Amino acid sequence: ELVCEYFDVSSDLVRGQTRKRHVVVARQISMYLAKEHTDCSLKKIGSHVGNRDHSTVIYSCRTVRDLMDTDDTFLQSVNDVNKKVKMHLG
Repeated sequence: ELVCEYFDVSSDLVRGQTRKRHVVVARQISMYLAKEHTDCSLKKIGSHVGNRDHSTVIYSCRTVRDLMDTDDTFLQSVNDVNKKVKMHLG
């Protein structure tokens, strides 16, 4: 939900099948942050994001890390959302 708010995308869209870039980015960051902040299995993370396969979660996490290394604007976005997640988790 925090990622959806930040990117102004509905959670239904994130869980859906659309491949629009801004939705895909929100979806991938959601999976990345879930992996970083929870002990959930890849399968469980995938199921929460529209019944995605565990390999999709792995791919998404790798994609987010690669973009964070090469795109400063993207890195700032992930860091901003990450701060919100940390504050929300306490």
